[in-house]
Amino acid sequence: MDEERAKKEGPFGATIAHGYLSVSLLAYLWYQVIEVNNVAMLVNYGIESMRFGQAVVVNSEVRIVTKLKAITNLRGIAKTEVEVVLEIKGSKKNALKGVIVFLYQFK
Repeated sequence: MDEERAKKEGPFGATIAHGYLSVSLLAYLWYQVIEVNNVAMLVNYGIESMRFGQAVVVNSEVRIVTKLKAITNLRGIAKTEVEVVLEIKGSKKNALKGVIVFLYQFK
C-alpha cells in the first residue's frame, strides 16, 4: 500500500463501520439467536453499559454472543438484562460489549 492511499484510508487500512452501526447490528442478529413466544410487547428499555473494543473494517464477519445476566418480574412484566458481545472473525478484540435491558409483556 502506498503512503498516499494509507493517508486516505486512515489508521485501520480500510473503511470502518461507525460504532453505532455496529450497535444497530445487534437488533438484526438478536432475532437469529433467541425466540421468545407469546410476547404482547417488547420494549428496548436501555443499555446499562457499552464499550467499543475494536473498529469493524468493511467486509468483516461479525457474530453476536449473548448471555442472560438477570430476569426480574415487575408485576407481570419481565425485565431482562442481557450481556451482548459483538465478535469480529479473526480478531482477538471484540467490536463491542455491553448489557442491554429489555421489557417483555406476555399475552
